Amino acid sequence: MSKIVYPTLDLFIYNLIEQSGEIEVEINKVYENYWSNLPERLQQKHFSTEINHEDTQRLDFNGQIRYGVDGCYSRIMFDDTTCLRYSCSLEKEVDISQIPSTIKELKDFADLPNANKLTDNLSSGQLSPHGFLGKTWMVSGWTVPDSSQIPTYQTTEDIASRIYKSLIGKQHQHQQKGEFLGATVWEMWSSDTPKTSSLTNRRWEGIDKNSHVMVIFYQDKDTFGEAARRYNAWRSLFYCRHKIIWAYEQGRELKARLAKQLKQNLIDTHNNTTLLKKGLGELKKDLQTNSKILSSYIQDINLLPIQQNTVAVNLDNYEKQRQDDFPTEKFLAEFGQIAKNKYQVQLEKDYLSLNPGLAILENVTSTIRGMVEIEQAQRDRNLNNTVAIAGVGLATSQLASAVIIAQKPPEKCTEKCPPFFLTEAFVLSIAAGLVASFLVWIILTLFRQK
Repeated sequence: MSKIVYPTLDLFIYNLIEQSGEIEVEINKVYENYWSNLPERLQQKHFSTEINHEDTQRLDFNGQIRYGVDGCYSRIMFDDTTCLRYSCSLEKEVDISQIPSTIKELKDFADLPNANKLTDNLSSGQLSPHGFLGKTWMVSGWTVPDSSQIPTYQTTEDIASRIYKSLIGKQHQHQQKGEFLGATVWEMWSSDTPKTSSLTNRRWEGIDKNSHVMVIFYQDKDTFGEAARRYNAWRSLFYCRHKIIWAYEQGRELKARLAKQLKQNLIDTHNNTTLLKKGLGELKKDLQTNSKILSSYIQDINLLPIQQNTVAVNLDNYEKQRQDDFPTEKFLAEFGQIAKNKYQVQLEKDYLSLNPGLAILENVTSTIRGMVEIEQAQRDRNLNNTVAIAGVGLATSQLASAVIIAQKPPEKCTEKCPPFFLTEAFVLSIAAGLVASFLVWIILTLFRQK
């Protein structure tokens, strides 16, 4: 049976590294502590470690666990993103049928950062819920076929599928076949989109960030050595791929959130009777609600062009990297076409369809604000009129009382005096005040109608 020599597992993990916010600072500390403590942890697992002299951000390790094991950890920054690479190989020949279990063993050797103390439900190597771009597993080695059995297309496809399941824990949904340096490449991944969608529609939608796997078995040792010199190119290419998919998915989330805001929180401007029936308190509440929605909508709608630009910039870098290092690999060119003809176009359509919603929200908010101002002005005017009417009535009553008492002083009581509110002066003064208030009310009413 054919054997795979020097089976190798490479893992590329991409996380955004942000400096703003208390949680982000703590996440960065977790990552730095992980890196500084990594040599000690590997030594506890009986691996020898050594900092690479040519790259200080690379830690080489090797050991003997029933067979020779060697590999490295390395990290590099791409703009605002850190890439952590784990590479591990076995110095032995493995029957091709045993490769899935061997790769699973190499996976278990990995010592990856763990940020679950800060945030729950993170996958291995994921530093934050929203800043995780994704990861790619790459399995490689070179074949030594015997004279009796050379791997067939069906055999290598079956082995690739089993390798995928050993790494991801489930069967892949999508795959494509390509060639690189004369070797067959199996690229596999899965989607998070609903099962009700067709496989064709789900192929490039809702891609699971943890599901990307590539399997490449080269024809001989020399080809494997040449491929090893391309790992930095793969690392850059995978970064662009994950950043494009991440920006596209961020844009789709923004679109869903913006559409929901318009659908659920926008007051029906065509139903004016609903607004007219509302009191000042309800209108103020609506104004506050719509102001918050408007603020959130402005923020989200302005993020859409940012995601468009992220896709455009990284697509350009992806194509440059592909042309420089993988000019004949058609399966890599397909993703570039998807990013150009699907992701970019979809984000542009989303922005054009949702941007008018901003004007709608602004108009609704302005309408409610105007109604609040009118209602408030009406209340203030009614209050002023009430104060004026009451003031005139009170002043008239006091004046009338003073005149009546002056003209007709009350007689001295020989017996028990009646209560003050039964006196003639009080009754006449109250009547005078009421008449004066009524006249003022008529005058103000006639004045308001003009």
